[in-house]
Amino acid sequence: MTDMEFQNAIDRMLKGDKEGLRCIYEEYMRFIYAVVYDTVGRREDAEDVTSEFFIKLVRVAGTYKKGSPHKAWMATIAKNMAIDMLRKRSREVYETENKDEEVSDRSLLDSGETIGGAQATVEDKAVMAEDMAKALNQLEPKEREIIHLKLTGQFKFKEISQMMGQPIGTVTWIYNQGIKKLRRYLADYGKE
Repeated sequence: MTDMEFQNAIDRMLKGDKEGLRCIYEEYMRFIYAVVYDTVGRREDAEDVTSEFFIKLVRVAGTYKKGSPHKAWMATIAKNMAIDMLRKRSREVYETENKDEEVSDRSLLDSGETIGGAQATVEDKAVMAEDMAKALNQLEPKEREIIHLKLTGQFKFKEISQMMGQPIGTVTWIYNQGIKKLRRYLADYGKE
C-alpha cells in the first residue's frame, strides 16, 4: 500500500467508512503483529495488542500527517501500545510463562523453497521454521526487533533509526551483528 492509498483509507475512516479500516487491516495485520510480538514476546499478548491497535487506529486516524511514512507511524503506535501493556503487566503480580514460544519470521523462511537443491516438503519447511524460531530467540531483543522491522516490515534503515531513536550507524551495526549471529547459529544447528 502506497502512502497515497493509505491516506485515502484514512480519509475514508475519518468519514465513517469502515472499508478504509478493512483495507488497512488486511494489508498490515501481519506487520503490526510482528512489531508487537517482537516487543512483548508472547503470542497471546501480541494478538491482544494487535486487535487493540486496529480499534485505536480508528480513534487516532486524524493524527496521521499526510505524506509522512505511514508504516513508521503505525509501527510507532503499535510499539508504544506493546510497551504500555508490558508496563501495566509489570505492575501486576504476574507469573512469567515459558519464554521459549515460537518466533515466526516468514520473510526469512519464504526464501527457502529448496533444501540442498531439492524441492522443500511441508515437513522440511516446518523444521526450517522451528530452526529459525530457535535462532531468532538467541538474538538480543534489539537485534530481533531491527531484523523484524527490516525484513518483515521492509523499513529502510533510516526509518528504523527514526522509530528507535538510534543513529543510523548503530541500527545498521546491530542489524548486521544479528544477521551474523543467525547465520552462525543456523550453520552450527545444521551440524548437530
